[in-house]
Amino acid sequence: MAAKQSSSINRKEGEIARSERTSANQQAESVLKNVKGKNGAVIHVTISERTTIELPAHLSQEEIDARVEKYIRLHKSKI
Repeated sequence: MAAKQSSSINRKEGEIARSERTSANQQAESVLKNVKGKNGAVIHVTISERTTIELPAHLSQEEIDARVEKYIRLHKSKI
């Protein structure tokens, strides 16, 4: 009768178990929610039909326009 091997022995080096991956995803989501909560109110600016960026609500229209121009310049291939 063969003994059951431990899953850590069968796992390849560097491979992450499903429970570890889920935990890491949950931690990342939690950190993101905390950061968004601390930043305050945001606005969504539509760049194109498929692209929307999130900016702080306290920005002036000139600052928003500058950030949109910078986004377009840096991400031309994605728009």
